[in-house]
Amino acid sequence: MSRVRLTIAYDGTNFRGLAPNPDVRTVVGELQPVLEAILGPLPEVHMSGRTDAGVHAREQVLTFDYDGDLDPTRLAKSINSRLGPEIVATDIRRADADFHARFSARGRSYRYMVLNHPHPWPDGAATQWWVKEPLDLATMQLACDPLIGEHDFSSFCRRPKQSEGEPPASLVRRVDSARWSDEFDESGTRRLRFEISGSAFCHQMVRSIVGFHVAVGLGKRTAGELRAVLAARDRNAAPSPAPPHGLTLWTVTY
Repeated sequence: MSRVRLTIAYDGTNFRGLAPNPDVRTVVGELQPVLEAILGPLPEVHMSGRTDAGVHAREQVLTFDYDGDLDPTRLAKSINSRLGPEIVATDIRRADADFHARFSARGRSYRYMVLNHPHPWPDGAATQWWVKEPLDLATMQLACDPLIGEHDFSSFCRRPKQSEGEPPASLVRRVDSARWSDEFDESGTRRLRFEISGSAFCHQMVRSIVGFHVAVGLGKRTAGELRAVLAARDRNAAPSPAPPHGLTLWTVTY
């Protein structure tokens, strides 16, 4: 057996997330039968991190074990011809036996896009959250500062289910950087880009942070409230998460 590292990009619009689920269409649920049609039965496919329904990825890393000759070019062509452009293999290589898509990862980066314009645009509608009211970029950037460092993000995370007698999962995470920037195209259309990097992210964490920041940009919340929201460790202290389609897993570092 040897370890295979597979990097994919995908449009999450029509998927109910990344991980296999027998009742719904998922990214790995579509990918694994294609892999097995070429390579034969495979043990478990490991993921660098799960993404929610509707969330996209530019760089998602998977690992699995395979006992046989591997032709990365042929395998990539097969995946892309059968699943592209929804799912695309961007890199396939052998990896060390102790390399693991999830546990070897040292950091992850996400990007969230907001279209800030009086009316929506068809172009990019599947990957941008349309917010028609003007957003104050400066106050949204101020709300980034309290995120930096290690914190309990219970107020911004959907708590995972736990079995009876099992202790609650820790929602402490480390954020290394977070920033907002805006960009304008030739027609003057404004888009805001949120970029955040850290060790790992819990369920709905990035979308919940974006939801809070947009509320700040609209003047419904203040940047100074973010520390109190973090300290509350209460999911009800933060606004609803931003829609999933504006979010993309951008990179995974090892």
